[in-house]
Amino acid sequence: MKDQEEFIEDSRFAQCDKEMRVTMWLFVINILLVGGVSLWIGLNKPAASMSYILGFPAWFFWGGLVGNVIFCILPYFMVKFFYKDMSIEAEDER
Repeated sequence: MKDQEEFIEDSRFAQCDKEMRVTMWLFVINILLVGGVSLWIGLNKPAASMSYILGFPAWFFWGGLVGNVIFCILPYFMVKFFYKDMSIEAEDER
């Protein structure tokens, strides 16, 4: 019976799983760092005590601008070192 045959995992699954995990960790670290830096610098501070960088509040400059620029550059290195180019065509039946 076809239902009782041994399951054969696609050889590309391990690589796809690795890429998914790296991507999810990048997303989690992005949220924690960008949000954390913004909260750490700007939470519960009165407007009079805010410092400004290039006209932006410091919390927005470091968290919103610099943090997001960094996390726009990191995917380049992620793709270069962790991702692997592979065919999406179906593998031959074994």
